[in-house]
Amino acid sequence: MDTEATRSLIQRYYEVLPKGKAELIAELLTEDCEFNPPPTAPLEPMKGRDAVAKLFAGDLVRAMFDLKQPFTLDVRRMLADGDTAVVQQRLIATAKNGNAYDNEYCWVYTCRNGQIARMEEYADTLLASRAMGWS
Repeated sequence: MDTEATRSLIQRYYEVLPKGKAELIAELLTEDCEFNPPPTAPLEPMKGRDAVAKLFAGDLVRAMFDLKQPFTLDVRRMLADGDTAVVQQRLIATAKNGNAYDNEYCWVYTCRNGQIARMEEYADTLLASRAMGWS
């Protein structure tokens, strides 16, 4: 994919993401889409359009955060080059255990034929572990 098509696709993904609708997210993913969380996070890599779409439509967020409290996802920067996009973002929320959560993320997206084929998440997992009580 060319740079502008990749940028447009990832912008569309971030427009659809807050709607929490798996079918809308699935339209943006390849059939064999892969999600790779940080290796030290208590999450398994996932493969397949439907599974990844369901995870990001809200299953992951509902499992980790108290959605009755304010939840903010702030995209700070998006860079695209060819079929790859990198998004720097900040998430501020309240963990299910009541702890404050404020973490920076970097997501790397690989796109193919107008859809997202691979999603790689990078985050401060020590901060997340302390806030979520994983340790």
